[in-house]
Amino acid sequence: MAPADAIDDLKRAFPPHPIDPTNAFAEWGGTYVDATAFRDRVRAKPWTELDADFLERHHDALVFLGPESVPQYLPAYLSKVVSRDPALSGLPSFLLAVLTRGDDGERFDARFSRLAADQISAVGRTLTTFESELEGSSRQPDVTASLDSYWRARIGDQS
Repeated sequence: MAPADAIDDLKRAFPPHPIDPTNAFAEWGGTYVDATAFRDRVRAKPWTELDADFLERHHDALVFLGPESVPQYLPAYLSKVVSRDPALSGLPSFLLAVLTRGDDGERFDARFSRLAADQISAVGRTLTTFESELEGSSRQPDVTASLDSYWRARIGDQS
């Protein structure tokens, strides 16, 4: 799948709509120091309008977004990473770490518990596209590890 097709896939699984960020950090993000700036910038925008510079600056917001908020923002981060936007620096590695089910499986499971099966599958397909884009690079093993930790087994599982 080409990056543009992966982004279209994300749009189908996570239909863009204006975001109400009021409770973005209510579940897990009480200590996120840039919460006000984040909420102000995303208010009433669909995820498709969140630009790479903003997401790069707020890559750390991912760990503060609780299960209810993750579906609102995850596709924005994924779409910028799979398109390999040149504004990105730390975001790809940070996102892959968040998307890798490791020793803290309970927190991982909770973070993604509100994703529907088709959304989980779209995340997996997007990561597969990113893995293909990075084939042979030093970054490919990180994508492969993330995929193999959880997402690859759920690609196509839309039950």
